[in-house]
Amino acid sequence: AHWDIDASNAISMPNTLLYTSYMMRVVSTRPYAEGLAVLLPCFWVYMHIGNCSLKLREELDGKSTERRPGQFDAWIDMYSGEEFETEVKDYIAIVDKAAEGAGEETLSKMKEHFIMCCKLEYMFWTQAQTLMYWPDFQG
Repeated sequence: AHWDIDASNAISMPNTLLYTSYMMRVVSTRPYAEGLAVLLPCFWVYMHIGNCSLKLREELDGKSTERRPGQFDAWIDMYSGEEFETEVKDYIAIVDKAAEGAGEETLSKMKEHFIMCCKLEYMFWTQAQTLMYWPDFQG
């Protein structure tokens, strides 16, 4: 109710399915430290985008007569907020602690998963910007 969004008919778009499937595979089949690393970009990117969106909102407020839906402000407030930033920094510390005790192979895989999820995070956001949809084979 907070967001006032009905997701009952939501369908995962291609890059969303790719991204979440990759994360689920790593979290469910690989060591704990790799699972931590695969999730980190999502938190970190949301914090970054929240902070950039907050800055843009502050720059634009009062300069436009267009009204944005309240969900946008709620999203910006949540992901640019101090509470979320603290949670992200705490999570980064957990990942760093796991990395300290990891062997060379695990560290390499952690880095590989982190970079892959940065790419997948980018693809997730680009998909929304370009309004990517599944091909229609039912014609």
